[in-house]
Amino acid sequence: MKAALPLRLALMANAIFSFSSALFMLFCPAVVGEWLGIQAPLILQVVGIGLVAFAAELIYQATRQRVTTWRALLASAADFSWVAGSIVLLLAFPQLFSPLGNALILAVAGAVFVFGAWQLWAAGRAHRIEDSGEYRHCIIVETNAPAEKMWRVVGNIGDIKNYMPSLKRSVVLDGKVPGLGAVRACEDRAGKRWAEECTAFNPGHSFAVRFLSEAPNFPFPAKTMRGGWEVTPSDVGSQVMVWWELTPKSKLLAPVILPLLAFQADRDFPKIIQRMSTAAAGENGEGKMQSSGGVFARLLPSLC
Repeated sequence: MKAALPLRLALMANAIFSFSSALFMLFCPAVVGEWLGIQAPLILQVVGIGLVAFAAELIYQATRQRVTTWRALLASAADFSWVAGSIVLLLAFPQLFSPLGNALILAVAGAVFVFGAWQLWAAGRAHRIEDSGEYRHCIIVETNAPAEKMWRVVGNIGDIKNYMPSLKRSVVLDGKVPGLGAVRACEDRAGKRWAEECTAFNPGHSFAVRFLSEAPNFPFPAKTMRGGWEVTPSDVGSQVMVWWELTPKSKLLAPVILPLLAFQADRDFPKIIQRMSTAAAGENGEGKMQSSGGVFARLLPSLC
């Protein structure tokens, strides 16, 4: 995915810097200690081991088929923690290091801050829609439930609460049947309420909704927000694509909001679709919330 390239580059650059620093600490602790003005080879080697593990995680993320932006967000949080720790260390113990050591610690902290900021910007960039102020996240989950049966569950848009434990209520207003123009009202268990208007409905295949973000007390940090579901046949059964597109209230927060949305979607929706698959396969009896070992749902690395 072209939009993910800046994030891959940021993660790899950070990994190279972290791994290079780790090599110095692991194999030349005396030299590093001399630069810093301290002699603590064991501590430096322990830090070096931690940096090797950090670099390995960055390389793994940078080379995955599907870049996980929320893990990049965690990497940036770790980078900023390093910077904060370096500043606290220098302020708390101003005489601990030599002048060269103080300069070296500040230089490394500056480089780490650049990597953290680069990753943060690139994480938002990975979700941004070209030539638009909107951002997108999308997942594809494969299940062995047949597409025709899966649609019967997915297309009943008012029944989403039966498969999403975080929802207390979901209903199509005014007694309408699912379809174009129908409005689904939702309430989660924290008391947040919102409504979604169906803007496209293709029986047997897909539907799209517009979140009524202009409503008072809209609970999400977005000026505009859309989403949709699509069910297609696959070799094993069916694939379910779920997507969201939104304009954040603050573009500065997009690099945080979108990875957090991605984290929640990647964590929750395979389980939601697993429950839907169980219902579609007719294996759930009365308890729609219970999954059966005969039905699976797995998040695919496919980009969409």
